[in-house]
Amino acid sequence: MTSTLTRPAEVNALADALARTGSVRVPLPQVWTLWTTAAPRLIGEAIQAAALEAALRDLESRGLLEMPTTAWDTSTTPPLPRSVTIPAARRALRAKQWIRFPWRHELGWIASLLTLSDARLRELIAVNEWLAHTDGGKTEVVPVRYRSAEIFGDEKCLDGMARTNLFGPGRLSFDLLACVRIPPPIPAVVVGAGPDILVVENSDTYWVAADTLRNSQTHRVGAVAWGCGNAFPSQVAALGVDIGGRGPVTGTVWYWGDLDPAGLTIASDAAAAAAAAGLPDIKPAAALWAAMAERPVQNIGNVDWSAIPGRGWLGEHLWQQTATVRETRGRVAQESIPAHVLASWVQI
Repeated sequence: MTSTLTRPAEVNALADALARTGSVRVPLPQVWTLWTTAAPRLIGEAIQAAALEAALRDLESRGLLEMPTTAWDTSTTPPLPRSVTIPAARRALRAKQWIRFPWRHELGWIASLLTLSDARLRELIAVNEWLAHTDGGKTEVVPVRYRSAEIFGDEKCLDGMARTNLFGPGRLSFDLLACVRIPPPIPAVVVGAGPDILVVENSDTYWVAADTLRNSQTHRVGAVAWGCGNAFPSQVAALGVDIGGRGPVTGTVWYWGDLDPAGLTIASDAAAAAAAAGLPDIKPAAALWAAMAERPVQNIGNVDWSAIPGRGWLGEHLWQQTATVRETRGRVAQESIPAHVLASWVQI
């Protein structure tokens, strides 16, 4: 409680000034300087020391400072502490222990971070230990989740860290950690010696296409791949790694899916991902898409085509060929196309 010797505004001003010092321990001469600024009306007054002692007692009762047990200056009346301790500053220093941690040179930037959670600090210390153990990451390159399991005991930890500002130029990188992110594999089967591949949206079509194309060796399709539905855009990078054990794709990537908004969105998103990654173009298997326009339309009146997805990827000619499906607000599943149509397409 504020003494009659002081005013609440003066005590609060002293509290703010002590906090702004950022110091855990504030010596008495500095406390005096701050007090004269907070309560200039008391300068030269006989009660100035008593008012300061009362203000300090008030702040101590509020937990804003701690006073010593024995280290007191008895040259004044009443005696005053030779220094006071600011608990908030002590907590702040403890929270910023990353500033004083002995980081390896690769991680020196961590000391300049303004904030860092306890969990992230523990992770970065684990990275520091791994770098020390491997002499700066001089070890075999492995997939990201293998390295994550090794360093943290959690195979997914690096996935989360890679999405934060801890990763970037001059900071953490997969190169520094001697690991690589390999895209999810695309299930594929070899059906011939040609350089092209046919990617289909649905699993049953994958099996039908594989059986059909295995029985004909006069085409350019070397493998059939299953795009795993809407997962295909995220797997596109695998085209540059391996398909069916044949290595990166060297020919044309033909894509065929359902003739509906979702199917065309998958196709156009995958094509955009391939272009961004510098991979071969993903092109529509034109005859197969065109054949779908000749099949009975499903779900008439229930399919929303208002966003006109995939028009640019499909191309104007195919877009017009398939107009009836959109006009009836329907769709056509790729499973409605007989195997003999697929066999005919591959010979074109």
